[in-house]
Amino acid sequence: MPAIYDVYGFGADDLGGEPDGLAEVLGVVWEAHDSDYVGPHFVASGQPFGGGRLVLQPNDLHDSSGGYLQLPDFPLARFLLFVNKCPDADGVRARLTARPQWRFLQRRVLD
Repeated sequence: MPAIYDVYGFGADDLGGEPDGLAEVLGVVWEAHDSDYVGPHFVASGQPFGGGRLVLQPNDLHDSSGGYLQLPDFPLARFLLFVNKCPDADGVRARLTARPQWRFLQRRVLD
């Protein structure tokens, strides 16, 4: 079965109440994390949608050479929602229609 990797983007300057809104429509509980590389970000606990991993993080990353965009092809997406290896990626996409501020950016399918 191929592994699907979807990415959604949000263009506002801060997340505001988006983690709560996403948790509600996706039926997940976010665990807050922080790292020097990614900064504050959220990972859905458990295995939402029967498996896979959901990660909510900024597109702006920092390392020893400075700041850069994780997805430079989408500079207006200030925040990214990664839907990785989710068996029901299309179900996630359907639920996200309730949050139209999250725009579908790309899909990669790996065999």
